[in-house]
Amino acid sequence: MNIHLVEPVNRFVKLRDNVWESGAWGLDEGQAQKLVGGEIYFHKKRQEPSFYGGTILGYRVHPEGEYQGGIVFQLKYSQSCRNVSTDRSGWSKNMKIVTA
Repeated sequence: MNIHLVEPVNRFVKLRDNVWESGAWGLDEGQAQKLVGGEIYFHKKRQEPSFYGGTILGYRVHPEGEYQGGIVFQLKYSQSCRNVSTDRSGWSKNMKIVTA
């Protein structure tokens, strides 16, 4: 499974070389588990090509504060996840999960 997300404010944190965190997203843990190993694509707007992305290595649940309970993805950046477009259908709350 892959996921497309609208990320207008660049909430990325570098963990180590080529490995980043981004979040917190409104998914449940079951969905997050299924996305591990898939690709993640970040878009400024739904209909714009992705500007960033990579392979999902794992996730964690944000523990407290404004983003408590949100899913924070850990990803390995991949150039192949840039400039990827997706069609208009299937978006919900600024995210789109692709199962095929």
